[in-house]
Amino acid sequence: MGFNITEHIQSIIYLLYLGIILVALGIINIKVGKNSFSSLLLLAFGSFAISQFVNLGNPFLHMWDEQVHAVVAKNMLHNPFKPMLIPDPVLPIDFKNWTGNHIWVHKQPLFLWQIALSYKLFGINLFALRFPSMLMFSLLVFPVYRIGRIISTKETGIYAAAFLIGSNFIYQLVGGRMNTDHNDVSFLFYVTLSIWAWFEKENSGKRYWIVLIGIFSGAAILNKWLVGLLVYAVWGLNTLIFRKKRRDLISWAQMLVSFIITLVVFLPWQIYILKNFPVESRYEFNYNSLHFFQSMEGHSGDMLYHFNKIETLYGTDFQYVIIVSIIIFLISKTKTWHKLGILTPILVVYFFFSMAATKMPAFPIIISPLVYIVVAVSVTTILKWLMAKNRILSKNKILGPFLGTAIALYIFFHFLNHDYLCLKNSDWNRRTSQKAVTLTEVYKDLPLIIGDKKTMVYNARNFDKLKIMFYTDYMARSGFPSKQDIKSLKEQNMGIFVFDNDKLPDYIIKDSTIAKIKSAVWQKNYEGQPKVYY
Repeated sequence: MGFNITEHIQSIIYLLYLGIILVALGIINIKVGKNSFSSLLLLAFGSFAISQFVNLGNPFLHMWDEQVHAVVAKNMLHNPFKPMLIPDPVLPIDFKNWTGNHIWVHKQPLFLWQIALSYKLFGINLFALRFPSMLMFSLLVFPVYRIGRIISTKETGIYAAAFLIGSNFIYQLVGGRMNTDHNDVSFLFYVTLSIWAWFEKENSGKRYWIVLIGIFSGAAILNKWLVGLLVYAVWGLNTLIFRKKRRDLISWAQMLVSFIITLVVFLPWQIYILKNFPVESRYEFNYNSLHFFQSMEGHSGDMLYHFNKIETLYGTDFQYVIIVSIIIFLISKTKTWHKLGILTPILVVYFFFSMAATKMPAFPIIISPLVYIVVAVSVTTILKWLMAKNRILSKNKILGPFLGTAIALYIFFHFLNHDYLCLKNSDWNRRTSQKAVTLTEVYKDLPLIIGDKKTMVYNARNFDKLKIMFYTDYMARSGFPSKQDIKSLKEQNMGIFVFDNDKLPDYIIKDSTIAKIKSAVWQKNYEGQPKVYY
């Protein structure tokens, strides 16, 4: 019997339990021991354990968009300043096709450089591909805590970080299952850092935060373009609203300095690709601008699309929690500039993406840490009110452990409610994952058949050509080679291998120089299939 995905999930579920226990201990520790750093370490390690559970629970590359990013980052190992999807286009390609072109500037490069560095450290494998996302998501507990601490209390910061760790949707990005995957995790990380740096600057007045705001905002843009300027919307509105700041030229000068630093961080890459890859980069810049005015690649929706997707991002009925939390946040004793700093980016992001014609569920995820901070403020506000009304409750030492356990259980059931990790063992998900695992094993075994010969592999399923290029050093294309392609490849002394689906054209069947591979790729049942057979 071959690899069974359901049994595999059951064998690693201890990582999920471990992560949830660490989260509970982190919350309990802040209520009992008051040591925020040790609580944050517990939360960070808890998040990493859950991330590893998600990583191991997805032992295959996902089609959209993870496998594209995986291959581009792999090619960056050889030349980090020449982003390539197809490194050696021995046959004609379409430079407009972002899933099959040569020079790949479809997205900004920072997250790809991070993955390439991870490959350098850990080898080219799924763990290395996902490690930067796992690490960044775990590290987010620190800036989220600090923002919560600045505007409220230590408990608020810890609760906000714990709620963030429970985000099932972000783990889907970390595990590569959701569109935009590691790109969005990295974008979320740097946008959050830029907003955290602004809160620290406003809170302490120390000038080095001005530099860090510029660096983090520039890094955010180097992941996913100009929405990385979000912190300047927060900073600018805060400066305009308060008369003292509005009349202070130093406030505007500081913002200008920070913005110049942002330009210094992200602008050189734009100039570089325009100079070195003018055709591809101009096309992509134009293509990206169209996202606001046209629905691209079928990703459309009405003005309420992102509001209707709140349950997708945060969980069933969580929109009601958010509404109540915002009301409590607005009437709480939180300072006005704190409220503006939290609510401005939330409103700007939802307004911007509601107006944009192209819509995808993950677009507003960058403000999820701020949403969880709002929820955390409401929790601490309610607890303070209850303690003020009840002296017995205020002295009750069981409250901390109870709250920690409650939030940890919330995270667990939040995970349990989603079948994408086979926890609900839905038939469709089990079959889909089993198929992906089996095909992965086939592609990994190709070197046993082909050897080290320069080769083009044809007729893998769907976009699995990219999986072949990730797991091996072979070139790959979908469908069958044309007669002209066969002639061209032979002239270049390239071997031609075709997966046999019993529908091969006669000119391929009769060509003895073309190797036909019988394997599990085109079978209907993927459980217990051998890896490769002839």
